[in-house]
Amino acid sequence: MLKKIVAALLLCWWLTCCADVSCAALAETVSFARITEDDVYLFASESDDQRLFVLEKSYYLQIQAETDRMYFVYIMQNEEDFPLISGYVYKSQVSDCLSAPVAPLYPTEKIAVLGGSAPLRQSPTPSALPVITAVNTQKLSYYGSIVNYGTTWYYVYYGGKFGYVDAETVSAPQISPHPTPLPSRPAVTTPSETEPPATETPTEPTPTSEILLIVFVVVLAVGLTLALFLPGNLKKKNAVFDQDI
Repeated sequence: MLKKIVAALLLCWWLTCCADVSCAALAETVSFARITEDDVYLFASESDDQRLFVLEKSYYLQIQAETDRMYFVYIMQNEEDFPLISGYVYKSQVSDCLSAPVAPLYPTEKIAVLGGSAPLRQSPTPSALPVITAVNTQKLSYYGSIVNYGTTWYYVYYGGKFGYVDAETVSAPQISPHPTPLPSRPAVTTPSETEPPATETPTEPTPTSEILLIVFVVVLAVGLTLALFLPGNLKKKNAVFDQDI
């Protein structure tokens, strides 16, 4: 009997250790990506030929797999009105986050129908077939937005269906940034903002030879003037003049 009890205890201990190891392995494999750029699209496939919508900046995605250039991610917390969806994002447009972020991972915002009705369409075009129609005051679960041919569309969930609704037929989502601030970036100065280096005004060479020439001419002129008009010189000049007469 004692052997059976010991065996049962050992089995329970082994199962607990295995469960802990599995949870630890799962925690290590699950990582997150943060949307730190503007206009980050969620794509329906790795071929990036179908844009679903623009993801909300500052929030998080759960990384499930990766390729050379893209992450395969999950969005939302899989709640009743906000079911989990998947898609692809470019690695270069998101930031890796290995630790679990603060909730919520993605905003759970609802928007209301403003007019009589708002059809949810299969694609963001007026000609696309509606999958379901929401009536006045009904609430739609918001996931993201996309602009197509000049018209803004919201990707929403309503009545068990996903689709696009014209932004003019519903209220605008009021989404606040994630509680965790985005990492600050070093300021980058553009060439227009950079002050030009101080340029020294070229100094013209001093015309030494010209100054000396001018001084010499002036001194010579003064000397000649003095020589002509000094009293002694005037007497000699007058004497010569009288003798010649």
